[in-house]
Amino acid sequence: MSDMPLPPVNERMLKAGNKLAGGEILRLRNGRIEWLAFNRPESLNAMTSAMEAAMVDVFQELENDTSVRALVLTGITGKKPSFMAGADMGDLGAVTSPEAALAAETQAEAVTTALESLRVPSVAAMSGPCVGMGALIAASCDVRVAAPSLRFGFPIARTVGNCLSALNFARLMAMVGPARTKEMVFSAQLLSAESLLSAGALREVSTDEATFLPRVHDIAEELAALAPLTLSGTKRLLNRMRDATISSVKDEDVLMNCYMSRDYQAAIEAFTTRQKPEFEGQ
Repeated sequence: MSDMPLPPVNERMLKAGNKLAGGEILRLRNGRIEWLAFNRPESLNAMTSAMEAAMVDVFQELENDTSVRALVLTGITGKKPSFMAGADMGDLGAVTSPEAALAAETQAEAVTTALESLRVPSVAAMSGPCVGMGALIAASCDVRVAAPSLRFGFPIARTVGNCLSALNFARLMAMVGPARTKEMVFSAQLLSAESLLSAGALREVSTDEATFLPRVHDIAEELAALAPLTLSGTKRLLNRMRDATISSVKDEDVLMNCYMSRDYQAAIEAFTTRQKPEFEGQ
C-alpha cells in the first residue's frame, strides 16, 4: 500500500459509494478505513429495519476483513445536518404486540452488539440530531467526534413513551455516568456537543461544520495506525466487565409495560398527525 496520504472523505465521495438497503446506507472504502453513511436525509436519516439488517451484515463481514483497521459511521446532510433522528416512525407504529416489540428490540440490539463487538475501532461522526437509535449507535462506538450542530439524547418521555433496555442504559452510563443518563431521559431535552464534551463522551468537537469530516478522517487514520490487538483486546475486556454487572438484570416486563400501553400507541398516532401526545400512565 502506498504511503501517500489519502484525501479526506467528503459527502460527494460517500454518495458515490456502494448503496445498501435500497440506498438507505452508503458504503465507502478509503484505504484502511471503512465508511458507512446513513442516507435518508429527508427523514433526518431515521433508521429502518432494512438499514438495521444491512448494518449487521456489514459488521459481520468487517469482522473477518483484516485489511480494515477502523470504521466510521456518519449521516448524509439534507436541508440540515443529521446523524440519525431515531427509529423510523412507521416501524415504531408497527409495534402492536409483545412479539413485535421483542422482535424490534432484538433487531436493534443485534446492530449495537455487532457494532461494539467489532475487533476494529469505530468512530461515530455526529452532526445535527443524534437521537434514540442514533444515540444508541453512537454510544456503541469506541470514539465519538461531533460537529457544533450536534444534539444528542432520548426525548422518549415526551415523544413515544417507550423505555430503553438494561443493556442500553449500561452503555449510556458507561459513556456519561448514571446521573446524566437519568437526567437525559427525565428532562427529555437534547444535549449539545459542548455538554457531551464536558461529560467526557466526545473525543472532540470540530471548530465548524466545514472542518468536521476532514477532522474525522484524520482521527480514523490515527486509530488505524495503532496496534490492532491492543485496541480489540481493550474493547472486549471493557465490554465483558460491563456485561458482568448486568447479567442478572431482567428488563422484559418493564419494556412490555411501555410498548403495550395505550400511551405508546396514542403517542405514535399523535406524532403522525403532528399533535402533542397526552400521557396518562396507562
